[in-house]
Amino acid sequence: MYICICHALNDKKVKAAFDQGATTPASVFRHHNCQVQCGKCVSTMRSMASEYRANCAQQAAAATAVSTAAATPAAACCGSPLPEPANAVAIPAYAVAAE
Repeated sequence: MYICICHALNDKKVKAAFDQGATTPASVFRHHNCQVQCGKCVSTMRSMASEYRANCAQQAAAATAVSTAAATPAAACCGSPLPEPANAVAIPAYAVAAE
């Protein structure tokens, strides 16, 4: 299913960005080297991010319950967070509306 029609981002591409460490809609766009356009997809991406984080926490808790010695860390599920751009304060407000 397409999430962002402006950039042809489907749910698989958004989930791939989450797997690589994206945590917000803005970081999903940065992962795919684009910026939010119309903004209609932002609320859907936010809910997908919340579900993804909840799923990661659930998997980490289940892995810890099964075996504390071989527990999978949450970072293995969610990836490491993407770094924020060095010029984040210089980006106009309309460009970070997806944060």
